[in-house]
Amino acid sequence: MRTILFPTDFSEIANNAFVYALNIAKSIDAKIYVLYSFLEPVLSATHAGQPELLGEVYQTIELDQFEVFRKKSQRLHEIAERENLSDVELIFLFEEGPLPFVVQRLVQKEKFNLIVMGTHGESGFLSKVIGTNTVDVIKNVQNPVLAIPPHAKFQGLNKAAFTTLFRDKDKSALKEMLIMANATGSKIDCVHVIKSETVDQVLLHTEAWKHEFPNEDINYVLLDEVESVENTITTYLLENNIDIFAVVKRNRNWFDRLFSNSISNNLAFHSKVPILVFHEER
Repeated sequence: MRTILFPTDFSEIANNAFVYALNIAKSIDAKIYVLYSFLEPVLSATHAGQPELLGEVYQTIELDQFEVFRKKSQRLHEIAERENLSDVELIFLFEEGPLPFVVQRLVQKEKFNLIVMGTHGESGFLSKVIGTNTVDVIKNVQNPVLAIPPHAKFQGLNKAAFTTLFRDKDKSALKEMLIMANATGSKIDCVHVIKSETVDQVLLHTEAWKHEFPNEDINYVLLDEVESVENTITTYLLENNIDIFAVVKRNRNWFDRLFSNSISNNLAFHSKVPILVFHEER
């Protein structure tokens, strides 16, 4: 059985992302590990009055956090009932520590096929688009991460865009994408921006991929570069009713550029379209 990790702070943005996680889990026959992590405050024994009470203070804080976790977890069960997805198996995790570090710790123990997170920005452009915690998770784990923006509403997954350089390293990500697409009935646009190659070279790549994926519903889209690769891709996505945008994170500079180029277009797109980030195979 496949597994999805869903970190949450029980906010409305996170609950909205939970609906996506439920639907994807149902489609690919996965169970969801719901993760709530909390941070204990740093208390000084010298200011506690009675140092021996410090342990009791920390215990009280943890118990209070667990009570929040227990009550708000029930809300997720109610959402699953409302969406007629209560048959999706939910496993709840209560962990102490900064979220990115907790996620790193968990993925070392369990093979998660996908991490689904809501986005909520804090500071910096990339953080405003995706959300600081989500950015940190993407940068520090190798698992695919699906980031759900606040204005995305699940209405089925009909069309996905997968950007590629036609490298062999992209194929494993495309195979994972195909599992989700086939399960949800989504069509995939395989998008490539022509730069220094000739059209004939790119057509050879597409023919090779067609032979490798002969029975898949893949539409190969070749775009001439306009201003920049990032701008070309963003413009295409905005004009073609894409439900999920999938990208292979090759390196930090390229990833950051993709989300900082053409700011107005990016904000218009990323406020409502989920982003699925794969890591390039090592």
